[in-house]
Amino acid sequence: MQAEFDSLKNFDFAQSAVYLWVFKKSSTVRKFNAWYVRTDGRLNQLVKQIVRDEMLRLTEFAPYSYLAEVNENSCLATSSQGSDFSFLKVQVDRPEPEHGVNSIKDIQGAEGYVVKFVSGADTIYAVKRSTASWKTSYPTKYINMIFRNGELAAAEDNGFSIEKTFDFYCVSNSVFIASKRAFESTMGYRTSYAQAFNGLQQNPQFSSLFTNLQPLINYVGTNAIQLRRMAVVEQKGLYAQPAFLSNLQQVNTRRNWGINFDAATNRIVPCDQTARTIMQILLDHRLMSELTNNIYDVPNATPV
Repeated sequence: MQAEFDSLKNFDFAQSAVYLWVFKKSSTVRKFNAWYVRTDGRLNQLVKQIVRDEMLRLTEFAPYSYLAEVNENSCLATSSQGSDFSFLKVQVDRPEPEHGVNSIKDIQGAEGYVVKFVSGADTIYAVKRSTASWKTSYPTKYINMIFRNGELAAAEDNGFSIEKTFDFYCVSNSVFIASKRAFESTMGYRTSYAQAFNGLQQNPQFSSLFTNLQPLINYVGTNAIQLRRMAVVEQKGLYAQPAFLSNLQQVNTRRNWGINFDAATNRIVPCDQTARTIMQILLDHRLMSELTNNIYDVPNATPV
């Protein structure tokens, strides 16, 4: 993805044409509805400056994973194929004049907006999840706009607001993510996490490790971070290794981790007190330092 990242960084935003689309989620198979909104020259220049500033800030990328995080100068990279962005792209690639906004109602309550920057044969898609209702906001953080005569224009008074950042960018078939939470929310990743956990509960290899799954289910709940972690558990499949239970029993006794086992079946007996420890073990995030022999819980076990 280095070539795509270089294309993003080197894109001629200053001379590009700007097209703003607002979108809402749809319960139909197309997943999104989108409307093109005409913008004036001043607003276009302000939006271009936003993205140029962002390109100066972003200096590196790392592969996207469920538990990877960004820092102040980095983004995460993944393929757009197989994500909900492919559905959104279909909507915003339609001819703009034929799909313009009809009324203020098309904008209010929008899920977010896409700014297409077009230069010759190249297009960059910059996506932002909007505030809850596109409410008025402070000008130090937002560009204030008004909707008049079917067109958005920059304004001094309060109106619709565009934040001075974007959540992610699409270049060719690659997505570069500046705000992971916003990307996952907009692209429906939280739903996939919940589905992964539901599938894990139905997996006999996983469920048979425990006398009762309910304490783990209660621990995870609907928390997005915990659901993401369970998706990693499913992805790694550590629990499916033939010697997993016997190895865990030995280490648990040696290290006094406090996990309980049923004497008759040797299955794990989870409870509120041990749920977090069990989660760390399933993630393979309880590791030992070779230098100190200390045991640590780590946020993301990246192989060296």
